[in-house]
Amino acid sequence: MGVPTVVVDAATVQEASLAEVLAEHAGASCYTSAAAKAEGLAPAGATVTDSLEAIAVDALVEAERHRDSTTVLGIGGGLTVDTAKYVGLRTGKEVVVVPTALSCLAPFTTEVARRVRRQISWVGDISPRVVLDLALLGRAPVAHNRAGAAELVSSLSAMWDWRLADARDTGLPVVARLANLVEDLRRRLDDASGEVRAASPEGLRALAGLLTEAGASITDAGHRRHLDGSEHTFAQAFEHRLGRLNAYGGMVGMGTVAMTALQAWFGLSAGGPVDPQDAVDLLTRCGVGANPHQLGVDEGTFRGVLRHTVRFAVGEFLPYSVLNEADVNFSAAEEMWRWCWRVPAST
Repeated sequence: MGVPTVVVDAATVQEASLAEVLAEHAGASCYTSAAAKAEGLAPAGATVTDSLEAIAVDALVEAERHRDSTTVLGIGGGLTVDTAKYVGLRTGKEVVVVPTALSCLAPFTTEVARRVRRQISWVGDISPRVVLDLALLGRAPVAHNRAGAAELVSSLSAMWDWRLADARDTGLPVVARLANLVEDLRRRLDDASGEVRAASPEGLRALAGLLTEAGASITDAGHRRHLDGSEHTFAQAFEHRLGRLNAYGGMVGMGTVAMTALQAWFGLSAGGPVDPQDAVDLLTRCGVGANPHQLGVDEGTFRGVLRHTVRFAVGEFLPYSVLNEADVNFSAAEEMWRWCWRVPAST
C-alpha cells in the first residue's frame, strides 16, 4: 500500500471569542507569546514560544509527542502561530490559532516553516483553524494591526519580480488570475485604509478578510510569487544579518518601497511599469510604520543590509528578482534610501 495523500485545504477562518476557544479545547496543548501569557490570555501551563530555530521547535515537537492532547492551540503573534503550525504538522494534531494582532500573513496560510541558522525553511502545509476575536485584536497596539497591510502592499514589487523572471524564462510563468487578484486586494485595501489605520472593528474585519483571501491564493497556487519577492528577501536578509525583527510588517513595508525604487531605477521593461510612490501612498494611508526612523534603521545599516540582501538572494537560490540583475551601486542605494524616507512616521 502507498502512502495516503493528505489534502490540505485553505485555512478556515471564523470569528469567536478566546474564552469560547479555551472552553472548547480545555485539554489542548497551548503555545503562546510571552506578552499574551503576561496578560493572562493563555492557560497557566502554556508553553512560551521564543524561537523558530530548528533546534528549539524540534524539541517542542518531541515533548508534544508525549502529551495526550489531540489539538495544538496557538495564542499570540506570527512566531507563536508558526510554532503551533509546525508542532501540529510534525505530530499530526489539529491546529487552532488565535492571533493577538493582524501583524502578518502567518495565521492565514497553510505553509509551515522553521528557521535554520536564521533562514526560513518551508517544510510542509497544514490546514489550521483560525479564530478571530475582534475584541482581543482591538487590545493590541494599533501599529501591530496596521502592519499586516504591508503583506498586501508587497505585491507591487513581488509582481514586478515575477514578471521579470517570466521574461527571463526562469521559474513559474506569470498567471494573470493571480496578478488580477493582488491588484484587486490592493484596491480593496485602499478602500478600507481609513478603518485599517484606525484599527476599528470594521478595519480589523476588512484586513483579516483580505489576508484570508491572500492566504487562500497561496494555498491554491502552491507558491507565493504574487505576494513575496525582493521586498520579503530584504526583510529576511535583515533578520539573517542582525537578528529577530521588532516590526516584521514595517520592515516588509520599507522593503517594498526600497525595491520598487530599485525596480524603477533599473528601468527594465520586462518587469512592467512600477512606481514607488504607489507603495508609499498605500502604506501611508494604512498607517504602516515603515519609516526608517520608526524601525531604528540608519543609512549605514540600510546600505549594509542591502549589500547582504543581494548576496542572500543569490546565495540562498531564492526566486529570480530584480536583485539578480540590478547593479545596486552607491547611487541606486541612495535613491532607495531617499524613497524610504518618503513614508511619514505614523502616529
